Amino acid sequence: MKKIVLLAVLAFFAGMASAQDRPRVTIVNNTGYTVYYVYISQTEADDWEENMLDTDVLLDGQSVTIRLSHPLDVTNRYDVKLEDKDGDTYTKWDVLITPNSRIVFTINDLD
Repeated sequence: MKKIVLLAVLAFFAGMASAQDRPRVTIVNNTGYTVYYVYISQTEADDWEENMLDTDVLLDGQSVTIRLSHPLDVTNRYDVKLEDKDGDTYTKWDVLITPNSRIVFTINDLD
């Protein structure tokens, strides 16, 4: 019984440590438009992961901080895409992520 409890406690703390190892990225919306979707995926991935904003929106001039899905020692290159109400997208490809990265999107990033 003690072994099971000990293993459960160790698994819990290992999960917490891995969540803490995942980098945070701040996305800044300076596009001039409200963003409804933020997608971030590993550069080598074939598709975008789910919307990181959930039900929120990102107003022009605002920022949001997102914790990425993998630690930097697993991958440090990501593609980042924003999408506004009209379906216009703004994409940055192969972004090098460092701890507490800040990625600013402007109208010049319009696809």
